Amino acid sequence: MRNSLPEEEVMDGRRHEPVLRGELLEATAPKEGERWIDGTFGFGGHATALLERGCLVLAMDRDPEAAQRADLLRKDWGDRFRFIPGNFAAMAEVAGEAGWESVDGVLLDLGISSGQLDDPSRGFSFRWDAPLDMRMDPSGMRTAGDLLHELDEADLARLFAVATYPGESRRLARAVVRARGARRLQTTGDLVAAIGAARPSRKRIHPATRAFLALRMAVNDELGSLERALPAALRLLGPGGRLAVISFHSEEDRRVKQFLREHVRREPAARSGVEEKHSPMEGFVRQARFLPSKEEIVRNPRSRSARLRVGWKESRRDG
Repeated sequence: MRNSLPEEEVMDGRRHEPVLRGELLEATAPKEGERWIDGTFGFGGHATALLERGCLVLAMDRDPEAAQRADLLRKDWGDRFRFIPGNFAAMAEVAGEAGWESVDGVLLDLGISSGQLDDPSRGFSFRWDAPLDMRMDPSGMRTAGDLLHELDEADLARLFAVATYPGESRRLARAVVRARGARRLQTTGDLVAAIGAARPSRKRIHPATRAFLALRMAVNDELGSLERALPAALRLLGPGGRLAVISFHSEEDRRVKQFLREHVRREPAARSGVEEKHSPMEGFVRQARFLPSKEEIVRNPRSRSARLRVGWKESRRDG
């Protein structure tokens, strides 16, 4: 769930604070004149922080509402800020069209923004009875309702398994099949009722939370987009470049961690005297994880599950 600070954007009369802003700036140390891609513009908090450091920012987002907010930022920052609508998985093509052969940093703040979550019409939250939509890009083909009605029970179980336990995912799949067979699956409220019948309530987490998360991730192909974006980002990064990814879900974080570890530059094998073979993609000299402070969690409870991972690419003197 993307959030942004410290010129906190006004969002429906409230203040919108970007998650892990301080940790991001301290870890990546953006400098004047650097080129950064913000693949998840959202409400523009992180992009603004980079612009304030003197960076040039090329921002992307597939939500058309983000384009309207980007227009306001463009008025303040002029040619130093560009916005291109689209999925961050296509960042290489977008950067090429902008004439950026390489960049100094790539930022991905995964998930959905607070604004998307708090908009009843989008269907992301079970707090309201709303259409089963969940598309980040409303022009996308399949809604959450389409998936729930088209997938068979086995595919539904695999869909829910991304965010639930295997036994639970199968119970959820059976409940969806029963509900749609009885024509009781038209809105988010209908889905919550079906989930409630399949899974007893727990004190710490609403029984629909993980099911809604898994469904939203499937509708928007969030894991697939991430898998395509990570290698594209590494290819775009120039010497000394930084890849920064903020995630809110364990599966996303696991994939980012695995990618960074797999692409850390290896040293020659000391004992055998034979150098390890590297793929052309290898190039990070180190990677690290950062968590929100207690103070940030108090200010913004949605930040409690956030994880920032940063990979630093080798500089010319390292190569």
